[in-house]
Amino acid sequence: MEFNATFLVSIISFLLFMIIMEKILYTPITKIVTEREELIDNNYSNAKAASEKASSLYQNRNDRLGEATANAKKLASEKLAKANEDAKLKTTEAKKNSIAKINAAKENIKAQSEQINNEINNRINEIAENISAKVLGEI
Repeated sequence: MEFNATFLVSIISFLLFMIIMEKILYTPITKIVTEREELIDNNYSNAKAASEKASSLYQNRNDRLGEATANAKKLASEKLAKANEDAKLKTTEAKKNSIAKINAAKENIKAQSEQINNEINNRINEIAENISAKVLGEI
């Protein structure tokens, strides 16, 4: 094999071509590819963070909704118990008032009955005296 100047010029030309290609083509393409990879990685990281945040917010919303539902049920139960207790107290009070009114009415009726009986007895005594006076006076 012979090494002559053509071979040496070809090697130098090839090396110059490689250096020029590196500067003109490979470096910008490598830079673009690197930038795109970084952009894709950043977008992926942002999307993953947004997904985790959305999941966290969804879980937080579900937790708060569960708490609100439990509080509403508890409050409704407490209000129902209080309403039942109030109704029971009012019913008991109404029964006591009605019993007191009934007893007062019975006493009033008893007093009126005694008064009427006394008036009837007095009237009977008057009639008996009148009858006896007429019978004794006529005889």
